[in-house]
Amino acid sequence: MTFPRRVPIGHWKHALKPESPKVITFDAYNTLYATTLPVMQQYCLVAKKYNVIADPMQLTMNFPKVFKELKDRHPNYGKFTGITAVEWWSKLIRDIFQPLEVSKKMVEEILMRFEGDQAYNVYPDVLDFLEEAKSKHPDVILGIISNTDPIVYTLLQNLGLYEYFEPNIFLSYDLDLKKPSKEIFQYALESIAKRYPTLVDNNDLDTLRSRCWHIGDEAINDMRGAENAGWNGVLIDRNNKYGHLSGSLKYKDRSSDLLSVDKIDTTFNMSYEMSLRQMDTVLLDERAIVVSNFKTLQYMLL
Repeated sequence: MTFPRRVPIGHWKHALKPESPKVITFDAYNTLYATTLPVMQQYCLVAKKYNVIADPMQLTMNFPKVFKELKDRHPNYGKFTGITAVEWWSKLIRDIFQPLEVSKKMVEEILMRFEGDQAYNVYPDVLDFLEEAKSKHPDVILGIISNTDPIVYTLLQNLGLYEYFEPNIFLSYDLDLKKPSKEIFQYALESIAKRYPTLVDNNDLDTLRSRCWHIGDEAINDMRGAENAGWNGVLIDRNNKYGHLSGSLKYKDRSSDLLSVDKIDTTFNMSYEMSLRQMDTVLLDERAIVVSNFKTLQYMLL
């Protein structure tokens, strides 16, 4: 088989359909759910209530530098520098608004907004995928592998997603491991194998690994990270930011600054509508796959 290769959605019901998965893990933010409005627009909506008038575009421009500097000063959301994850995000919000002064109450309201459905929507095709997996393939283990902090537990509960993945949620904060390292995927694999020993035939983790799938919105952290760990890696690219889903299949590089802005500048409705216009799959190689939406993944995996 030559790569890259475009596969129409209907072909997954025939000879190309891969061996049924045993484990499917997901990135969280911008994979399972996305913001109802761009993050900085939401910050400014709250700020206006406190008579702080800011430009969302300026805050978006501020974000990559502020985010990087805070990660450098307080890596892993402050776990080893004496601050909590909540304090880490509070610092980020205050620094984003500089030189404007912001109150503690304003910061607290922004943080609370981003703990639930006021800030986020779950993608409908994600819910369809999870429901079909749960009802028709109950032996498939679902989990999350995400480079994030424990606040996501509250968010997952508030969005009605926690029950699908608990107890198989693996966060960089908790493990001191992060994507794209092989170690975080290996840790998840070993933990799942211990929890569900019937998954492993004759203690053969290699066989189980070949039937593990990880899905996320970043090419390096998710698709390539999983592939390098011996898993099947799926890039879900709803807006074709990486270019693989275009007619030419030509790759577009995403710098660290662009990836930072990607994370905060997504609009749920626009990205969801755009994702449904393209139902093909692009196989970059045997274990690296690009899709636009979870409907395509349902045909392929379930």
